[in-house]
Amino acid sequence: MFSKQRYLLAALFTVVLLASCSSGKEGGQSYFGRVFHNTSAHYNGYYYAKLKMTETEQQIRSGKKDDYSKLLSIYEIGDIDDPAAGSEMDSVIKRLTIVVKLHPKSKWADDCYFNIGKAYYYKKNYEAALATFQFVSSEFKESSSSSSTSASKKKKKRNSKPMTKAQRDAARAKEEAKASKGKEEGGALAFLKHQPVRDVDLLWMIRSYANLNNFNDAQAIIAYLEEGNKFPKELSEDLALTKAYVSIQQKQYDKAIEPMKTAINLSGNKGDQTRYTYILAQLYQLNGNFKYATQEFSQVTKLRPSYDMDFNARISIGKIFVQSGTGSYKEIMDQLEEMSRNDRYAEFNDQIYYYMALANLRQSKDEEAVKNLEASIKSSYTDANQKGLSFLKLGELSFQDQDYLTAQPSYDSAVAFLNAKFDTLDRVKEIKTVLDQLADQTRIILVEDSLQKLARMSEKERNKIIDNKLAEIERKKEYEAKDTLLSMETQQLQELPGNQASTSGNWYFYNTSMKATGYNDFIKKWGNRELADNWRRSNKKSNDIEMAGNEVVADPAAAQAVAAGADQENAERAKMLENIPLTPAKLTASNNRIFDAYYAIGTIYKSGLNNTPRAIETFEKMVARFPENKDITSVYYNLYLLYLQTGNVAKAETYKQLVLQNPSSAFAMVISDPDYLKRDEAKKNELNNYYASTYDYYVQENYKDVMKRVRAADSLFKPNPLQPKFELLEAMVTGKTLGRTQYIAALEAIVKKYPAGEVHDKAIEILTALGVTVAQSAAKQIEPTNSKSRQATKAPYLMHPGNPHYFVVVFNTISPKTKNVADNLADFNKASYSLENYKVTPQLLDTKTQMIVVKQMKGRDAAMKYYNEVSNSETIFESVEDIGYTIFVIDDKNFPLFYQRKDAAEYEDFFYKNYEDGEEEGDEGEDEDGE
Repeated sequence: MFSKQRYLLAALFTVVLLASCSSGKEGGQSYFGRVFHNTSAHYNGYYYAKLKMTETEQQIRSGKKDDYSKLLSIYEIGDIDDPAAGSEMDSVIKRLTIVVKLHPKSKWADDCYFNIGKAYYYKKNYEAALATFQFVSSEFKESSSSSSTSASKKKKKRNSKPMTKAQRDAARAKEEAKASKGKEEGGALAFLKHQPVRDVDLLWMIRSYANLNNFNDAQAIIAYLEEGNKFPKELSEDLALTKAYVSIQQKQYDKAIEPMKTAINLSGNKGDQTRYTYILAQLYQLNGNFKYATQEFSQVTKLRPSYDMDFNARISIGKIFVQSGTGSYKEIMDQLEEMSRNDRYAEFNDQIYYYMALANLRQSKDEEAVKNLEASIKSSYTDANQKGLSFLKLGELSFQDQDYLTAQPSYDSAVAFLNAKFDTLDRVKEIKTVLDQLADQTRIILVEDSLQKLARMSEKERNKIIDNKLAEIERKKEYEAKDTLLSMETQQLQELPGNQASTSGNWYFYNTSMKATGYNDFIKKWGNRELADNWRRSNKKSNDIEMAGNEVVADPAAAQAVAAGADQENAERAKMLENIPLTPAKLTASNNRIFDAYYAIGTIYKSGLNNTPRAIETFEKMVARFPENKDITSVYYNLYLLYLQTGNVAKAETYKQLVLQNPSSAFAMVISDPDYLKRDEAKKNELNNYYASTYDYYVQENYKDVMKRVRAADSLFKPNPLQPKFELLEAMVTGKTLGRTQYIAALEAIVKKYPAGEVHDKAIEILTALGVTVAQSAAKQIEPTNSKSRQATKAPYLMHPGNPHYFVVVFNTISPKTKNVADNLADFNKASYSLENYKVTPQLLDTKTQMIVVKQMKGRDAAMKYYNEVSNSETIFESVEDIGYTIFVIDDKNFPLFYQRKDAAEYEDFFYKNYEDGEEEGDEGEDEDGE
């Protein structure tokens, strides 16, 4: 019996298989053929591809976190701002493509093509997605509405109003019941019933057009679907959402409001309703309708939203008040304060306090705002950008009050914490840089004034203050030592056996790594001290004496420790005394540093902060305090310009006459001849353009014309400050036309003719690259020295205090961080030395060392002034502290020799001896001409 059934089933399968391959009336397929292709298409490739797509959609949905600082996306997945899907969609496309190739006549072919389009859409390949959706709409004309037309004619006239979600669910349940009954009546093949996808396909086509910014075609399809009730009522919610999506993509937020309201009314899903309501509130807010926005955000809080959405809805009400004043200040503050006390919102306290502060400011309650901003900063643990916003607002408040020194640390912290994509970060950084410079210069004045105050005291009073300072330093060291020991003891306890916090279970003194760490921490703070009791105390007389019979014997180790402590204290005392201007020369140098700092501050107020009254106040203070300073004319000139700017003609005239008392100064020439700067600039531009054109001929390898223009330049432009550059260009042409030997000779001639300067340095650089030892680049050829030979051989440098000087930074390595220093120096020059036109030039000293050269100062005094100001800055070099650097000034005759010897330590010895020490003691080691 069983074998007969098996034979019958096999025969039946054979008949079905043969029938599937035979012709029929419909599409060339028999009834069984259609069943076979429909079943195979649906339950093989299409089923698994659809399963894969559903899984991927769920993964995207679960991994996506809404950004409430922006307008929420209508669609939880597939938004234009979402990241593109990856290989999962490639797998879907591959599976579905196989299905439509094997079963092109299947009822499920339209579903396959439609899902291929969705896969392309998720991959953000909108062109391919659009082409696929267009294919579906053109090849598969049947829509879900047309498929039910004949059936609807037999029914009573339906309600023309769009169905709600609940109504649609009821209708769907009714259809499923009917299908189930039909399945029982119609046999086993009723489960293959298929629903056309053309209508949904059109909605995705509209979204694709919108993402490609083809809004005309998107709107045309929407108009077509709305015409004459052609579109299925059960998809009315989806059509409304699509209309809103298109308007949002066009940033026409006002036109998106009505479709969103329609979608909310049609949605039967509470979660969807809540999300749509939040988006509607955001649309009202973007459209400036703050009253309705507040109402909708309040409505969101009543719909049992998610934790994040609930918080952001509540905080948005506060934002709207800050933005527009809509709402009650008391009610909003009460709600925010209640949220700050609610543990549920604890992680958002930084934002809550921030918006409380903004609400305070809306009511001009600045003191309360500052307290709330400080509370925001203290409670910010995870959101660095919010901490940055709070610091920025604090800085802005102080900045508005012209309390720039209080604003500076707030701006500094804001830059450290704000997100790199913060829209005005560049402007915040600019303000920070200016405030840093102002703080640096103010610090110089405070330090120098304090030192001068010490200098005016009696020796007894001065020593008392120094003693107090040394005692304070010693107490600080003791506290640091206690902290170190406490840390070590805590670590020991954590390592004790049985302690759950222990990671190794070893006691401190058996843990080699821990002992080494503690030892290194101790050495860093206290140095390599001898083992002795009471080692922290500078006076150990009662404890460092041993009794031997009737004799008192000093402990050698203790005596050594006492001596070391005394030496250290004496060294610190000497260092403090050294900085106090007790001699006339040191007092003059101190006053010059104060003068320069005030001038820099005045320039910052004038150009960096555009605060004319503060600039005038600063320069007037300089006139009163430093009337005899050699650079006072520059102060007069600034006051002349500032008073002209404010319309105070009488004051401007006073300072104009003071400037003209020094007729040889550039400031007097500018005032006497208004066209002086224009003519000077025009001459420079004409010469620069001529040189640029000549260099272009060189680049084009038109060497004949280059030579003609070089020879004509000296007669066309007198004086010709670019003559060295023309001669270097001529040498380069020689190298291109006459060969290596003549090229080297021409370069060496330039080195000899121009013993210093940019062209000289460039010629040496080229010769070095050619492998030539440059013997003529200095007074005599000297081989590079090492540290041992330097001790026995006098440095070959001579003093030329009247010569042009360069400021040099030599780094211990080559690093991209040095660019920050170059930028900081350029900003510093712009703020403090805009008239001097100093140039910042990064270059290599050798293959392992980088340097920056600032050119050029008029002489040693100007160079040292620049050196002192830069070295006192706490911000210029902060980015390179970890790689190490050396700074010094050098004259134009010594620089070529330094560049050749490439021994920074050697020149640094010369610099400290002849510049830093020689600044007060006079100039030693000058050349025979006394330059």
